[in-house]
Amino acid sequence: MKASIVDGPFRKADYNLFPTLVQLYHVPLGTKENIFLENYTDLKEWPSDIGKGKTSSQTEMNLLHRPEMAKLKVSITSCLDEYCKDAGLQQVEIGKSWFNLQEEDGVIHKHRHELSIISGAYYPYVDDGSAPLIFESPVLAPKMSEIHNKVTHYTANNMEFEPRPEMLILFPSWLYHYSIPNKTKKRVTISLNTYHKTLDKQN
Repeated sequence: MKASIVDGPFRKADYNLFPTLVQLYHVPLGTKENIFLENYTDLKEWPSDIGKGKTSSQTEMNLLHRPEMAKLKVSITSCLDEYCKDAGLQQVEIGKSWFNLQEEDGVIHKHRHELSIISGAYYPYVDDGSAPLIFESPVLAPKMSEIHNKVTHYTANNMEFEPRPEMLILFPSWLYHYSIPNKTKKRVTISLNTYHKTLDKQN
């Protein structure tokens, strides 16, 4: 990709190179999905290296492929298609998806989603003031000698997103993220991973 330089005299031109795309969507939860999720109980404690909370990842990793979740899956797939179009990526398809419950004092340790292209977190139910989803800057290591005197988009070590009910957040799977200890009773997330459709056809 070639940088576009202004024709003629100029004093200054700013270029934001290699940005990381994170997108937020509002995805309404249907009645059928709501009934299913409100009664979902197939949960176990998170492994200690992941954090503190309950998850279906130990028992079920195909939550969005269930018939009860068909409408929500279609809506999320549409958002993924839009993300890929905006980012210039080959379309992806939802692979694994699972249910997480982060109750009071629940925490998610820093991690990334390996073997995935785009990952997502959908919040069907979130109490006000629940722990934010925090993304860590992917360029911290090469900036080890800098001294920062104010926080800007160029110096921030992380970016926080406060979850809201029916909010979907999509991000590249290589981006490290985590949450601080939650201080509310209920913070529910449906997490998902994806893969390229073309690669699936080749295998």
